[in-house]
Amino acid sequence: MTRLTRALCSIGLTIAMFMGTLDTTIVNIAIPKIMDDLHGSLANTSWVMTIYTLAMSVFMITTSKIADRFGRKKIMLLGLALFGGFSAACTTATSLPMLITFRFFQGLGGAIITPIVLPMGIEVFGKEKINQVAALVGAVTALAAAGGPPIGGMILQVTSWRWIFGINVPLALLAFLLVGICAHESYDESLAGRIDLPGLLLLTAALGGVTFGLLEGRQYGWHSSLILSSLIGGAVALIAFIVIEHHIKNPLLELDLFREKTLSASSIVYFMTGFALVGPSLILNYFLQNVLGDSPLHAALIIIPVSLTIMVAMPIGTRLLAKVGAIPVTLAGMIIMAVSLFLLSLIKTNTATALIVVLLVINGFGFGFSSVSLVASVRYLPKNKSGIGSGIVNAARQIGTCLGIAILVTVLDTNIASAKTQIYHTADQLVTEKTLSPHVKTVAHQQLTKIFSGSSTPTTYQQKKMTRAITKAASAKTNLPKPVAGSDLRKLYDASVALQQGSSKLTSGSATLAKVAQQSRSPLTISITRLAAGVATVAQGQRSALIAIKQIAQKQTLQTTFSEIKQRKNKHLAQAFSHTYLIGALIVLCLSPVAFWTDRRKNVPAKAS
Repeated sequence: MTRLTRALCSIGLTIAMFMGTLDTTIVNIAIPKIMDDLHGSLANTSWVMTIYTLAMSVFMITTSKIADRFGRKKIMLLGLALFGGFSAACTTATSLPMLITFRFFQGLGGAIITPIVLPMGIEVFGKEKINQVAALVGAVTALAAAGGPPIGGMILQVTSWRWIFGINVPLALLAFLLVGICAHESYDESLAGRIDLPGLLLLTAALGGVTFGLLEGRQYGWHSSLILSSLIGGAVALIAFIVIEHHIKNPLLELDLFREKTLSASSIVYFMTGFALVGPSLILNYFLQNVLGDSPLHAALIIIPVSLTIMVAMPIGTRLLAKVGAIPVTLAGMIIMAVSLFLLSLIKTNTATALIVVLLVINGFGFGFSSVSLVASVRYLPKNKSGIGSGIVNAARQIGTCLGIAILVTVLDTNIASAKTQIYHTADQLVTEKTLSPHVKTVAHQQLTKIFSGSSTPTTYQQKKMTRAITKAASAKTNLPKPVAGSDLRKLYDASVALQQGSSKLTSGSATLAKVAQQSRSPLTISITRLAAGVATVAQGQRSALIAIKQIAQKQTLQTTFSEIKQRKNKHLAQAFSHTYLIGALIVLCLSPVAFWTDRRKNVPAKAS
């Protein structure tokens, strides 16, 4: 194979890896648009995300084994055809069930192409280049996973959500042509006999049950019979799978592979990169858009430093691996990830964007170094086992993302529900305590109850609608309260009242004088009458002035109330996100010692390839 052929084949494989991983996160940011266009609920529309991740998690190991047995190039081309074809189909979906169905088959294509890239790359460049190949695959994977929301946000800014899927079509076609023309066929020559059908069914049931339970536990409730049955059924199927694989002649998954501690430990570390990725790609994105009210594009531009940093950190980590081994690099990555999540917990609603970007850069270095675990996972495996090894470690990352969504988003939902209750009671109490008209208070209480009655936090649109309704109520001129005692407006109001009282006496006196003048037919009657009318006009103006002063005072009180409610809301919501990041940081930190097993001791010889 010539250098040009290798380069073209590498480009094709890189495109395949990038597409398959990108679609696990790129759709997240488009869910509101899809909901509006296809008229779905949030629960139903979220399946557009869930079904892809589910298919990827469930079928990766199985498709890796099938590719090892029947030919990686053939199966890769099949995967690219499925992925590209159903990406095109997604752009034509006219209903939510249709889109979810197309996404399942797109996910099946992604489950085929993603784990096969690494063994095909090793076949192209040789076992001696495994570090470089795995580093490239890891960098592309991490970049695509972290880059999903930013890229999705940019696409949504300029065109329809359908192009989030449509962009895959020319890329899949290009990858198909490059791989089809340039790649050579490769197999795991040690495999023989039929595919282990019982093992395939049990592994599918096990991964499907566990993944579904993790992804949908929040939606259906962790104590629901569906979720408990799914998780328990998945666990039972996994146990049955392990028992069968120990006794079958040609197992679907050689369990002896897990005796290689570097594979097992590296898979756990890679699992944790998927878990921790939920922080910037989902939790922070939610904070930027739903709490700060940023546009998808602005949120995307803030998050994109994670992706750019990974592009730098992964090659640096791979070079360090070659010099000092995997343990220092993966351990440093895990610790940096934990520290970065802790630092993200310090973000407030008034935190400068530049500081958030700095924290995300730190986060990106943690991801980049931890992703070196992909290199370490297959480093000591025989060359013919790199395919199934890649399937295992990539499936681990997908399941890690599912667990991250299950734990971190559930924690966030719980914290936000608590924060929402506190915000509602605080706002309701503030309205009660403030000097406002009875009508304004009634409307404010009704509006607060209305927007806080839903299961999610009030959107920016809902908050603006509430503000408009209360402001409209405040425009009424009846039953207005006096300005707050001691305020400048109260002093002006009291002075105006005194002036009005004097004007009232003058009005009364001038009216009496005018009446007397008319009875006596005095030549001053006309002048006195005009004087009385003028005094009455002044009195009417003073009454209007008093109403205006009350309205101004109420408007200022409302502005103060809205400001205080906003401050309390921001404080409670920031705490909700902070607690979520802290939980994530603690979990990553507790599992970081696993990195000590991602490499062999110097005196332990490697297996022959």
